[in-house]
Amino acid sequence: MSRAIGFLLCSALLVAPAMGQKRVTAKTSAGNAGKLIALRVKGSTRYTDQDLLAACGLRLGQPAADGDFKEAVQRLGDSGMFAGAAYSFSSSGASTTLELQLTDVGKDKLVPASFENFPWFTDTELRGELQRMVPLFQGEVPLAGSLIDHIQEALQTLLDRKQIPARVDYLRETAEEGGKLLGISYSVENLEIRIQNVEFPGATPDLLPGLQVAARRLAGAPYRRTSMAKVAEVDFLPVCLKGGYLRASFARADARLVSKAEAAPAGGEVEVTAILPLTPGKVYSTSGIEWRGNAAVATADLAPLVHLPVGQPADALRLRKDLESATRLYRSRGYMAVQIKPDTLFDDGNSAVHLVVNVVEGDLYKMGELEINGLDTQSTARMREAWTLREGQSYNADYPAKFRNLAEQILPRGVNWAVTVHESLDAKEKTVDVEVRFKQQ
Repeated sequence: MSRAIGFLLCSALLVAPAMGQKRVTAKTSAGNAGKLIALRVKGSTRYTDQDLLAACGLRLGQPAADGDFKEAVQRLGDSGMFAGAAYSFSSSGASTTLELQLTDVGKDKLVPASFENFPWFTDTELRGELQRMVPLFQGEVPLAGSLIDHIQEALQTLLDRKQIPARVDYLRETAEEGGKLLGISYSVENLEIRIQNVEFPGATPDLLPGLQVAARRLAGAPYRRTSMAKVAEVDFLPVCLKGGYLRASFARADARLVSKAEAAPAGGEVEVTAILPLTPGKVYSTSGIEWRGNAAVATADLAPLVHLPVGQPADALRLRKDLESATRLYRSRGYMAVQIKPDTLFDDGNSAVHLVVNVVEGDLYKMGELEINGLDTQSTARMREAWTLREGQSYNADYPAKFRNLAEQILPRGVNWAVTVHESLDAKEKTVDVEVRFKQQ
């Protein structure tokens, strides 16, 4: 006897059954069920026969009939991991062979799954448990379907086994609200997991003190991998860049329980040691600095602003501040839209870098209209007279700060004044309109 049934599955329209829901199986009898002796799969390159056998809830050597096969294929389709699924089976005496025809969902329909704060498991342990409990999970989840929820339920089961009083939730990650889905992030909620200290495996002796100082502010903070990644970029990486470790990189954070007890104590908090592996790379020294594109400001005026001695470690933080000084110099001469960006040419053989500073000067801006607000007529007239940067002159971005100090000497005594300056650039006319606001405190 042979029979074939086929259908396409549209994942957006499928309603996934809960993982813990009771499985409804078609009734079988000696007359219509034989032992399932083999499963053959065609079309799927993502999964093995063993993966699919476990995922669809069938077992070799157990009785199975058409109703069981329908339910098995429905489970696979509901997962969201297949764009199409069909099945056929053949029986010979008391033996049945099942054949699945599957079409894997496209790679563009999958996003990575990440795990924010599960310090009771290593990554290897967690993924191993999940793949055993959710055989279709290989690190990525579909944009639609039941697999996302099945992983959540499996994670909850793992916590329950350890008697951890917490709830597992997940977040759909996007670059912006309503934007493209980038991943699914699973996290432990309703339980405080706080950082006691931070370790930096791989850090060199010269970097470790600075990293430890920067890590002090994390004591008592909630532990989450995404937060650690941001802190690594904002607080820890600059420590490396300052020392000339220009290619330093931090791996994904991990955590280790401070207490050997797996369950949360009576206070409902868990303390962890956050672990942030570092690959520092080489220390690069400065071999030379070259300026390109500057015409309005001479190299002789710009070069002294950069304090990176040749042969010394290339302090990338110092370079950033020095180039800000160069930008201010240009803006003081009216080049309000100037852009200054360095290119780093690495010489790995000599552990050196040659810096090429590219300048795009932009247009020269001139002083536009001046507006004084918040003073009486007489005081306004005095302020206009004191403002010596006249309309049509090259604009000086340093001038407003100097004028603010001068204005404080002209203002009536006995009153605290707040003085603010607002600049408005007109890109078409290449002018800067200035509004000076005075407000009594």
